[in-house]
Amino acid sequence: MPGSAPSVPPRRIGILGGTFDPPHFGHLAAAREALRALDLDLVTFVVANDPWQKTSPTGDGVVEEVSPVGIRLAMVAAAIDGMDRVQLDDREVRRGGPSYTADTLAEYRTDHPEAELFVLVGSDVAPGMDTWVRPEEVRRRATIVVMERPGHEGSHPPAGWVHQVLDGSFPDLAGTDLRRMVAAGQSPESAVPHGVVAVIAEYGLYGAGQ
Repeated sequence: MPGSAPSVPPRRIGILGGTFDPPHFGHLAAAREALRALDLDLVTFVVANDPWQKTSPTGDGVVEEVSPVGIRLAMVAAAIDGMDRVQLDDREVRRGGPSYTADTLAEYRTDHPEAELFVLVGSDVAPGMDTWVRPEEVRRRATIVVMERPGHEGSHPPAGWVHQVLDGSFPDLAGTDLRRMVAAGQSPESAVPHGVVAVIAEYGLYGAGQ
């Protein structure tokens, strides 16, 4: 897998899951801050195969379109290229079907039985963690770390979720805004690494080049 992993089995692993459509500097800043503040040996970018909370119809029947997973993997590989102790993890893609954090943590526990696991989530996502599939397994298997996002300061998981909070003054970036930027004919180069810009252009994502 692309990225740089420790030469010895990691004891403290941060798991940053997401759609990454596209991955941006906010994701990279979160990984760097988690490595520093939590003294992690490794941060993994776990790309969702089917981010079911986005692709399932909402109450008004709206389904969010998501870029093909192979392209999202390529964007993450480009984004983390050269980063130390950061690695791409495609296990949810290989597993197929909807991507559930509980399943991913069960696999991590098998692969790294002695490691301490940390699930990294944005403060925009944290309040909805009770809606995750088998949330009690997530609580049992990992420490939840909430990364404070601009505009969502002070947002935390529901009662019963023991968690830590990291405020790293992260960039105010969101995938939705970046997709709109590209669709409007603007370059996203101020918000995403050059390698990601290249993948977006190569595949004409979000209306690029149209």
